[in-house]
Amino acid sequence: MKFVKIFGAFIVVQCLLWIGSHVFFSTKQSEVLLVVDTSYSMKPNFQSVKSWIENYESSARYKDVVIGTNRASLGPLSELPSKDVIFRTSFGKLSDDDLKRLYSHVQVDKKILLSDGSLSPAGWELVTF
Repeated sequence: MKFVKIFGAFIVVQCLLWIGSHVFFSTKQSEVLLVVDTSYSMKPNFQSVKSWIENYESSARYKDVVIGTNRASLGPLSELPSKDVIFRTSFGKLSDDDLKRLYSHVQVDKKILLSDGSLSPAGWELVTF
């Protein structure tokens, strides 16, 4: 009988910890800026970039992900009607000036750039394809 009481107390403590951590992380979500390089050189990699974004979105629990390209900010990832909107146009070349102009004022916890590695801006986590 003592074993059942200890086991029951253990279950109650685990449930309370799980509920508490869920509530805490739900209210303190971190913000992530995800920028996709849509230049000509990245066009062959669009499908693998799309897969990476889908995998990141499914594993990014308790995170607000804002997405953009090297040409425009698209807004929250969860509000996009389709991931194909990200890749609707490809032109030009990724430049540090474009990133600074579009995203220097954005205050987030983490900035991720999905690119071919031709540019490595300071303050960004680079994911190469």
